[in-house]
Amino acid sequence: MSVKSLDRMKEYIGLTDLPFVIKGVLSVRDALICRDIGIKGIVVSHHAGRLRYAVPPLMVLPEIRKAVGKDLTIFVDCTVASGLDVYKAMALGADAVSVGKHLMPILKEQGAEGVADRITEMTRELKGAMAFTGVRDTKSFDPSVIHLRNF
Repeated sequence: MSVKSLDRMKEYIGLTDLPFVIKGVLSVRDALICRDIGIKGIVVSHHAGRLRYAVPPLMVLPEIRKAVGKDLTIFVDCTVASGLDVYKAMALGADAVSVGKHLMPILKEQGAEGVADRITEMTRELKGAMAFTGVRDTKSFDPSVIHLRNF
């Protein structure tokens, strides 16, 4: 793992017809750079808190979404452990949410079936929160129901 120059990133993008996604975006500036060089998606992430003083992804997510509009697909990860966490991320502007660290102990203890069960439960939690707030589909979240100071 190393820092890649913009020229190197453009080279990678040019090597495939597949959409290119970059993980670890934590600023509007970097999101706009990604958009401008042809990246199709970003993962707003502080790498599971490994960057101790980095901005939490959900705090910067609304600014990033506003800046890039629908030009980029935005994924979010980090600190996602429930369907309510998924709801927060989607309401704040994510197109999709990734869950990793939360599922690792379940995978170790219960295997793939345990992970599938947990994902099913998280989906139920998400659907419940959507029903409580009148969100009919994943394109209809209302960011005004989320207050950043509460998480």
